[in-house]
Amino acid sequence: MKVELKGQVRNDKLIIKKCHMCGHIGESHQEPEKCTNCKKSFLPTNYFAKVHSKSQAEYSKLFASGHELHDEDIIKGLTVLW
Repeated sequence: MKVELKGQVRNDKLIIKKCHMCGHIGESHQEPEKCTNCKKSFLPTNYFAKVHSKSQAEYSKLFASGHELHDEDIIKGLTVLW
């Protein structure tokens, strides 16, 4: 019997992030760009280690998916990988 997997299989980590303004805790498999409660914008993880972009499209690409992040990439106390 042959098993065929459709789509891309990867181990997505859940990103749990606390807003530093209102304290709301959000969960997602994609790094959030804004707080879902107060709409405060977030910087991407490791922002200063990445290339600074000049356009909004390039800036949006700096936000990582859960499978692209590691424990050493996150800010302790504000973000958790689960």
